Amino acid sequence: MDTASTSFLGLRQLGREESLEAGRFLWREGDRGDEVVLLLDGILDVVHEPSSGEQIVLRSLEPGAIVGEFAVLDGRERSAAVRAVTPCRVLRIPAAGFRELVSSRHDIVLELFWQQVDRVRSLTGRVTQTHRAAITDALTGLYNFGFFRDRLALEVDRARATGDPLSLAVFDIDHFKSFNDRFGHAAGNEALARVADAIRAGSRRADVVARYGGEEFVVLLYGAHRPEAAAFADQIRVRIEETPFGEPGSPDRVTVSGGVATLPDDAGSAEGLFEAADANLYRAKESGRNRVVADTTAGRPQCRKP
Repeated sequence: MDTASTSFLGLRQLGREESLEAGRFLWREGDRGDEVVLLLDGILDVVHEPSSGEQIVLRSLEPGAIVGEFAVLDGRERSAAVRAVTPCRVLRIPAAGFRELVSSRHDIVLELFWQQVDRVRSLTGRVTQTHRAAITDALTGLYNFGFFRDRLALEVDRARATGDPLSLAVFDIDHFKSFNDRFGHAAGNEALARVADAIRAGSRRADVVARYGGEEFVVLLYGAHRPEAAAFADQIRVRIEETPFGEPGSPDRVTVSGGVATLPDDAGSAEGLFEAADANLYRAKESGRNRVVADTTAGRPQCRKP
C-alpha cells in the first residue's frame, strides 16, 4: 500500500510509476526541470554537488514527499541532485501535467506549501548547527579565534565611529605544560574546559569570549573603560585560582596571567589593541605570573607573536 499523502493521489493518473535501485540518481544538478517526482516508498536524498569535494546532503525525503516542483514551476535548471538512498518507488509526473493540476487543485498547493515550510525549518536548523560548529572551539565551547578576530574588527570600527570605549582582556594559563606533564593531557583538556567555564561564568552576556591558541583565552568587553576591564580580569583570575583542578581530590590549583588594553588609549586598531593586551600579558608573566597587568604607563616590552 502506498504511503504517499492522500493530497497527491490525483497525481497517479498523470504519471508513471518506476522503481529505483539504491544509489541511482533521479537527476543531477543543472539538469532540465521537465518532471516532478512523488516518492511512494523508500528514502531519497537531495544532494549538492560542488565542483570539488564531497557531495553534501541537503535533506532526506520520506514517502509522501514531492520533489522537483520548483524547477518545473519556474523553468530553471535543477538546483540540486536527487539520489535514492534505499530502493524506492516513485511516480514521475511530466511538467505540463503538473503545472495544469496545480493551477486547479488548491489542496495540492497547500500541501506543497507545508512541505516547503518543513524543509526550510530543517535546513535552517542544519545551517545553524553548521555555522555554530564553524565558529566554535570544540573542546571549550567558546568562540574560536577566527570568529573573534572578525568580531573584534567590527566592534573596533563601531567604537571608533561612536566614541564608545572598548577593552580587551587576554589570559594565559600559568605553567600549563607542567600541569600536562604531571596529570596527563586528559586532565589538561579538563582544565582548559574548566578555565573556559570560569571565564564564561564571570563575563557579561554581551562580552565575546574566545579560545586563543592552546591555553590562551581572550575576552572583548565593549563599553568597558580600563578600570572596569582591569577589575573584570582580576575577578576572573581569582575565580580560576579558587577552582580545584587536576585529579579528583587533588589540592592543586591552576592560575592565569592576564593582560588588558583599551581603545582608544592603547591603540586605534583591532590589531594594535590585541598587541597591546598581549604585551601586558607578557609583562604579567615576566613579573611573576598569577596577576593582571592593565597599566601601560610603564614601558611596554616586545609583544609575543600570535
